[in-house]
Amino acid sequence: MSTLVTSELRKVLTLRFWWALALPPLSIALFTGTIYGTVAEGLDALDSSDPVAAATIALMIAMMATSLAAAVFGAINAGTEFRHHTFTPTFLTTRGRDSVLATKFGVTALFGFGYAVAVEIVTVACMLVFGGDNVSIGSEILALLPVAAVVTALWALIGAGLSLLFASSTAASVTLLAWFPVGELIAGAILRNVGAEDAVGWLPGALTLSTLTFPAGIEWLPPWQAALVGLAVWTAAAVGLGWWTTRRRDIT
Repeated sequence: MSTLVTSELRKVLTLRFWWALALPPLSIALFTGTIYGTVAEGLDALDSSDPVAAATIALMIAMMATSLAAAVFGAINAGTEFRHHTFTPTFLTTRGRDSVLATKFGVTALFGFGYAVAVEIVTVACMLVFGGDNVSIGSEILALLPVAAVVTALWALIGAGLSLLFASSTAASVTLLAWFPVGELIAGAILRNVGAEDAVGWLPGALTLSTLTFPAGIEWLPPWQAALVGLAVWTAAAVGLGWWTTRRRDIT
């Protein structure tokens, strides 16, 4: 297993996409953290809950971007195996495909988690540096940080699962990039038209939003604990389908 992990890490680290995908969310984190820190002084004119909500929103914007980047990372990391036909020698020289896939998903989740930690550090640091005495990172925000990191890791797994399911990083990446801004809006509109309004909050994007904004208490979304479980179910479905199809697929 250690050989597989080393091999998987080398596959990622020898290519540029892993750090290139980290640049957009880090830039957004720098922007949102700086903006919140700059305007924090004016938030004391609002009611007492607004500073926490504003800090949560600043972090949420950065983490939503990070989740998308992590999902695309997962898609590319899994899909390159098909593009470069590297699954064939790996499967032929390894006892069974399950260990290969488990390592692939494990390393993918690790990088997704790492993306989140890096973005969180930048966001919080910018809040503190530019906000000075007007910014205080309380227990609610600190509780949100590990949850956001788990959410990002789950999205990395979703991207990898879809890529294995489609046997294409392009198809999986396009699906993810289309779903976030457009696809979920269309799906939500369809569900509302057929009288299934309650199901809208259980779509993956809405679940992500719920987990990343739980200190602010958005009423129309499920409680964040339930939302995290719901997102884990979506992740299990994507990973399970990708795993199952790859075990059955003829890799040549």
